[in-house]
Amino acid sequence: MTYFSVLDLEQPKATDVSRPGFLWDLNLNQIIDALQLQSPGYDILKMYYRFPIEEACTNYRREVYRDIKQSEIYECLSAFSRQMRGAADAAGSRDTVKSNLQRSAWHVSAAHGYCTAVSSLQAALSESDCRSEGLRKLSEYLSSYTEQESFQRCREEAASIQELLEDFHLILEIEDNKVVITAGKRSGAYARRLGYGEGTKGLTSFSGVPGMSPLEEAVFEAYRKKNPEIFDRVESFAEHYPFYADGTILQLEQEIQYYLAFYRFEMKMKEQGFSFCTPEKASDRDMEAQGLYDLALACVNCAKEKPVVSNDFVYRQGERFFVVGGPNQGGKTTFARSMGQLVYFAGMGLDVPAERARIPYFAALLTHFSAEESLGSGKGKLKEELTRLAPMMKEEAEGAFVIINELFTTAAHYDGCVMGKKVLTHFMERGCMGVYVTHLRELGDSAEGVAPLTAMLDGSRERKRTYKISREHMEGVGYAEDIVNKYGLTYQELHRRLTENREGWH
Repeated sequence: MTYFSVLDLEQPKATDVSRPGFLWDLNLNQIIDALQLQSPGYDILKMYYRFPIEEACTNYRREVYRDIKQSEIYECLSAFSRQMRGAADAAGSRDTVKSNLQRSAWHVSAAHGYCTAVSSLQAALSESDCRSEGLRKLSEYLSSYTEQESFQRCREEAASIQELLEDFHLILEIEDNKVVITAGKRSGAYARRLGYGEGTKGLTSFSGVPGMSPLEEAVFEAYRKKNPEIFDRVESFAEHYPFYADGTILQLEQEIQYYLAFYRFEMKMKEQGFSFCTPEKASDRDMEAQGLYDLALACVNCAKEKPVVSNDFVYRQGERFFVVGGPNQGGKTTFARSMGQLVYFAGMGLDVPAERARIPYFAALLTHFSAEESLGSGKGKLKEELTRLAPMMKEEAEGAFVIINELFTTAAHYDGCVMGKKVLTHFMERGCMGVYVTHLRELGDSAEGVAPLTAMLDGSRERKRTYKISREHMEGVGYAEDIVNKYGLTYQELHRRLTENREGWH
């Protein structure tokens, strides 16, 4: 059949998806790690590495996610996942045992769990209000698949044998050095294991716990000589249905976790008081958000019961880049990261960490964050920055969102302004939008389409950081005074401490 996925409209060309560099710059790796915890047993990481390169794919995912947020659809997909994990666990137990009989019994259990999961999901989706193209296709595929005669025979035979296995137990009666083996119901304290002593004890069913002792194997083989029917039926099923699972359904089981994990994560964050919204579609030169915050920081701070400051922004007509300045540790980089996370999750077709957002589609997300100088490379920090910036500027970055954080910090002031303006102009000429965090206040007025923003102080004598970003020009003075006062590094304080220490030396 033609390729079908609930993530992509077309089959990805690359099977091995590499981790994009912006994950670390934006702390998205921390968020994705938290998402992985919401779907234990599944590997969802690579699905979050794949940033859609077409707007149609983003819209396709957004429609699927909108459907999954309906409680009845979420519940039926969650139940499907639990049943499929149970089937996978049974298959895992099958692969750990040596006895062909017990291996066949676990195979039946795995097939029964798989067929039940698929049939239940098909029935639930057929009665649900699926509006997205992805889930409608899934419902249609399941209906066609479950109507196949081969699936129906497998399901009916597995269910019939499973019912027999659940009721089948061997009983040992030990009297006067005589052992009698009969089939019977479980009872007593030893219902799931072999017991010794007076009276009748139950022997574990071979579908109950992986592995059998030599005694258990001998008992089953002795009983089988006169009563082979159920044993033959179990092994016959395993021979006739060695591969009962459909590859497309197994793939879809994995892909569904992409949505389920994010929805569970979103619900938990909302319980902590954090906002999420479905981003509204905006034109190519229109973008704004209210109550935007750094989701990675929120994950850390909610565990410490610390607040997270949110910000609003809007690109006005003709504006393409924000140049953000202000005091160190004033929230500039956090604001830039929050904008990158907004673009990322909107592009992935998911809800975004904000109260409200309007955002256009971006074909790519490009980031350049300041890194420590590597002494082993033999390059200075400026050369290292240019080396990392060069491929980013050579990319076909039409329509990308670009985040630059503290570039050219070691260059002379004039040189940094000239190079920064060239970088901004380069990306704006290619239709990009973005944010540029810098200590160079002149960049805020460097080119048409650039808007200056500033990390604000509270106006008190201590000039405390508010972590709010406002549409204002950077002050023409430094912000070192408050840091100097905070850590007792004023001239008077240093003179006093040095004088006290010198007197102590005598």
